[in-house]
Amino acid sequence: MQFINSYKPLQTSKPKIKKTIVILFILFLILFPKANQSSLQNTLNYGDFKDFDNLRVLIDRINPYNTNLTLKGANISLRYSTYQFPSIYQGGFYLSNQLTILNLNPVLKFYYDNNDSQMNEVSDFKDIMILSTNYLEYKDRKYRGKFFIVNKNNEYYLINLVSMSDYLRSVVPSEMPVSWDIEALKAQAIIARTYAIRVALERRKKNEVFDLYSTVMDQAYYGVDKENPRTNIAVQQTDNLIVVYEGYPIWALYHSNCGGQTLDGRLVFPTRLNKNENYLTSVKCLYQGKEWENKVETYSLKKAIEKLTKTRVYSIDNIYTNNFRTYIVYNGGVIYSLYNWEVRKFLGYSVVKSPYLKEIKIQDGYVNFKGIGLGHGVGLCQFGANVLAKNGFKCEEIIKYYYKGVEIVDKDRWLKNANI
Repeated sequence: MQFINSYKPLQTSKPKIKKTIVILFILFLILFPKANQSSLQNTLNYGDFKDFDNLRVLIDRINPYNTNLTLKGANISLRYSTYQFPSIYQGGFYLSNQLTILNLNPVLKFYYDNNDSQMNEVSDFKDIMILSTNYLEYKDRKYRGKFFIVNKNNEYYLINLVSMSDYLRSVVPSEMPVSWDIEALKAQAIIARTYAIRVALERRKKNEVFDLYSTVMDQAYYGVDKENPRTNIAVQQTDNLIVVYEGYPIWALYHSNCGGQTLDGRLVFPTRLNKNENYLTSVKCLYQGKEWENKVETYSLKKAIEKLTKTRVYSIDNIYTNNFRTYIVYNGGVIYSLYNWEVRKFLGYSVVKSPYLKEIKIQDGYVNFKGIGLGHGVGLCQFGANVLAKNGFKCEEIIKYYYKGVEIVDKDRWLKNANI
């Protein structure tokens, strides 16, 4: 989206009589007081460093040169702010069930059902706030809260500003089967809340415009349709509980299943942990996991080795694994070794499903992998947590089994005394 240097306020394509606008505005405030109150709250709370009751979840990155974005909902309305007046949201109080934003460079065009308006020459555009009296739907997924389109350095982000509780109501069933033991679900709720706060802290320190990805890059957040009564109970019964180590929220990493033994976090994620964070140690797990097999073309491995070594690879002669390391023999005898979690990174997580590799061999132009487990193997093993729950472990005991030396505390009490 290219902007030119002067700024003009939002202009409607069909001018209204001033008196009519005032009447419509008053009617809006009477009929939809909550929507108005929410907009005022957002001008104050959006991006508040210590506000962990609300999260900024990145739903999509928007192409600034080819914007065509459609949102659905009930009584959608739109405001915008500028860098000149960042705390003031301007704009018409249109109410519609569908909003389309179209970039007609250098003009932003807004379509409200059958009506339209436009924002001209918006070089000072900071963000657009989109409200609804119900859910907002984007790409066939419904979301609670509000949406923002944020402009930072001419990059555009579609962000869902959502409460922590509503976020978790979607995340927990997206990350763990709803049929599992309630204590496992409660443990998942606590660590998902903790993970969200820790990641939000790190990103806010860097002045990022969002706190969390909506994908498994952070935690799976798929909106309202994933919500379930059982996981809602788990979220409610653990409300405000987080996991801390020496008074600070932990990197509450978790994965599907470890294959019988979790991995030390310092090995797999050496840059994430501070020097004094010693809670992600390797522990034995009651769930052994299922074996899996997969393969990739030898050509793909060859290209990966060339990228890693910055040398030309003429042949892959042999490949084997031992003690969580993979050894690749190439070019007639050169040996290159790397950790199995690095193999996953370079060949793809869907190909190498876990670092627990039992066998690797070359056959008929393919590299064949056999392993056990699913995911990175660090922190809480979800399948293992469910086994512990079935054996009588409470959610707090499950968490302390996988994260050593931690405490479970109330978020607000922690925040009151936190030095952040």
